[in-house]
Amino acid sequence: MAQAFRRWTNVGSKRSILGAVLFAALCTWVGIVLVGSSYGTSAGVAPVQPIPFSHEHHAGILGIDCRYCHTTVEFATFAGMPSTKTCITVIRKCG
Repeated sequence: MAQAFRRWTNVGSKRSILGAVLFAALCTWVGIVLVGSSYGTSAGVAPVQPIPFSHEHHAGILGIDCRYCHTTVEFATFAGMPSTKTCITVIRKCG
């Protein structure tokens, strides 16, 4: 019986499977690197603040401790947004 495919098709099939596996591994590696990079985590990018606010004025000039407004900073991975009550209290105290 005659062969349906030539001998090189076996080699071509093996190479294409190997290429697909290597391509999938490369895509996975690139994805992992991208997610862990500063581009993926947005490290160093300051979020847009809803109202103009100067930390330099409040924490620097007035000497208010950061933990007064940002109560979660000591046990969470983010500082958190202070409540309206906290902000109003600061405005009343500092004028």
